[in-house]
Amino acid sequence: MSPTYVYGLVRADLAVPAGLDGLDGAPVELVAHEGLGALVSAAPTGRPLGTREDLFAHERVVDAVAAEVTVLPMRFGSVIERPAVVDELLAPHLAELDAAIADLDGHVQYSVKGRYEREVVLREVVVADPEIAELRERVHGVPEEASYEDRMRLGELVVGAIEERARRDGGRMHEMLSAQAAASVARPPAFIVLEHGRRARIRRRSQNLRQQRRIAQAKVETLTRHRMERLRRVAHQHGAGAHHAGRSIRPSRP
Repeated sequence: MSPTYVYGLVRADLAVPAGLDGLDGAPVELVAHEGLGALVSAAPTGRPLGTREDLFAHERVVDAVAAEVTVLPMRFGSVIERPAVVDELLAPHLAELDAAIADLDGHVQYSVKGRYEREVVLREVVVADPEIAELRERVHGVPEEASYEDRMRLGELVVGAIEERARRDGGRMHEMLSAQAAASVARPPAFIVLEHGRRARIRRRSQNLRQQRRIAQAKVETLTRHRMERLRRVAHQHGAGAHHAGRSIRPSRP
């Protein structure tokens, strides 16, 4: 038995960067087959796979190689037996994998994070909705037990208003950025809203603010500077063709 961790797929002429280590410090190697190669290392044994350190190691390997060549990353946590790297991964899917790498050639991925400025968006919500403003004033200074129903209603209204802004702002971001991209992916956010001095995580599947897309850096700057004043922007370049789990867009946070 030789459990092997697979980080990603590349063309077989890659020279693995010297000293590149993977999970638990295991050296990263290239297993090649007919023009394609898999970046691999020995998988950890004697412990569960999937720690924070494992994820960082996976990202580090993919990012290091993607800085030089196109990488088709494997899903985090991919482990197979060493002979199966060729027999089950590379050989049966050679043409499909080669085409996928070719599609990524010449592209750079950016992850874009939209994060609401908390005070700004909450102020907008209060100003825009008289019911929210009235409830906010009503519960101010009142013990929580004595204003439970009002606080529940206030929380629902605030969340709904922020979600509506997320739909609008997310749609605008998607429209503007995807026009500059070869491909784009939008993912639903997890909202963290201020609820009467406490933080509460509320997940919604239908929103469109958390997004992941390959974009032109200048377009992001233009968008956030002139169109999305209430949003902060963080764009991170991953390298040629890189796309993997640990660097998707973060949740929107008011």
